[in-house]
Amino acid sequence: MLKLISSQPEPSSQQVDQHIADYAPALALCALGVLCGEADYDTLKKTCTEHLHDWWKMSVPAGTPANRYESAYWYLLHLLESLEEHQLLGNHFIQFKVTTTAQFLLGVGEHQKKMQGIRP
Repeated sequence: MLKLISSQPEPSSQQVDQHIADYAPALALCALGVLCGEADYDTLKKTCTEHLHDWWKMSVPAGTPANRYESAYWYLLHLLESLEEHQLLGNHFIQFKVTTTAQFLLGVGEHQKKMQGIRP
């Protein structure tokens, strides 16, 4: 039988926080891996798709993230989703944006004012 995701109860803030804590470092490492040549672009696209799929399964309403960390995660995910391979690998400014956001998510960089994303 078909199960509607929207009929599920809204997850708790702890579940949302745990989801972001689990997925943000993985996304950051994958993005940095592509920039360093240790992972391919298709792997990155698959990772983004899986992250969005797992998020939508939780049935969290769209809107404002709970904190700067979650906001930076959505910023990076949306940025990576919008880029073609040649844009990511051929544009130094894009690479800077991806790198600084990924480093923040990994706890080795500072939060930048422009790292503002929203929940899908």
